[in-house]
Amino acid sequence: MRKNGGQLLALLRDNGAMSRADLARAIGVSAPALTKIASSQLERGLIAEADSSSSSGLGRPGTLINLRPSSCYVVGANVGAGRVGVVLADMMLNVVARKSFTFDFDAVGVDEIIAKTAKAINALIDKSGLPRQAIKGMGVGVPGKVDRAGRSNVSSKFTQWLHDIPFADQLEQLLDLPVVLEHNATAMALAEAFYGAGRGYGTVLHLYLRAGLGAGLVHARHGELVHPGPVEIGHIVIDPDGQPCQCGGRGCVETVFSEAALLRAMSLSQVPSTGLIAAAMDSPDVWEPAYARFLEALSTTVTLLGPDLILLGGHLGEAPAALLDALNADLPKRLMPQFRGVRVARATLQPDAGALGAACVGLEKFVFEG
Repeated sequence: MRKNGGQLLALLRDNGAMSRADLARAIGVSAPALTKIASSQLERGLIAEADSSSSSGLGRPGTLINLRPSSCYVVGANVGAGRVGVVLADMMLNVVARKSFTFDFDAVGVDEIIAKTAKAINALIDKSGLPRQAIKGMGVGVPGKVDRAGRSNVSSKFTQWLHDIPFADQLEQLLDLPVVLEHNATAMALAEAFYGAGRGYGTVLHLYLRAGLGAGLVHARHGELVHPGPVEIGHIVIDPDGQPCQCGGRGCVETVFSEAALLRAMSLSQVPSTGLIAAAMDSPDVWEPAYARFLEALSTTVTLLGPDLILLGGHLGEAPAALLDALNADLPKRLMPQFRGVRVARATLQPDAGALGAACVGLEKFVFEG
């Protein structure tokens, strides 16, 4: 739950410049209370007075207040299966600098990955020329479930080396910055809800296909993050007698609709230059059964969670427009009437979606909570 100062910042992020009167009404406080809240944020340098305007169109215009995006920054790092992407972003998620590196997670130790991540971040900060005190914290996106405190990864089939490692603690020691962890697809959903294609929607489901098929769900109503969470859509069982899955189960949708499964079905060793989904769609014998299973899992997910918007990221976000057309036509046929208004669209924050999602988590924790 945001404090009043955080509510003020979130309102300005979502709506742009606002008058004190409009801010007071939106937060539900008196004019004197709003003055106190605004004064605190003015002192922190996070907001500034803008041109005067009248919210009602009558009487003397009031002074508008707006965010100062360059007043503070956060680091976002996305740790994936063999790659770490890092961004330095301002208060409105504008990227100031970016960096990435790859690694063989079967050959290196976790301490080396953490050290390389910290080194990349320090290089990014030094290159930016920003004062260290302007950087308020860091968000980290990881595959799999994160503990409630946002300190470590507690389960992931693709990053076993990260399991139960105090990732946040170690980065804090190396960087002297506060750190928070979040499930990667949930972080991406959050960033899209506040800064991308999900703005204005109540409940956003972000589907992300790379090594595996995952999703994140956020309820972002009135600038408030109500409930984030990972959605393991890739492990919905669509064939109890199907192929074994890396999760230990059998017949999960990932066994037929994941990067490895689609490449195997196409007899390919790597993703073609045309893109994974485009190549699969060009092979009807591969695509049609895989798409049918994916659609089955997605319709189950929508029925259970009721999102207003589904965003496609990763390989799905790079897919031809024909995929979006097909999903928007086929999905409603499988849903109850109250869910048929759901829209499927392309996520807009690629190619830095993972790192930007992590940065958004950092902004939420260290800036917008107030």
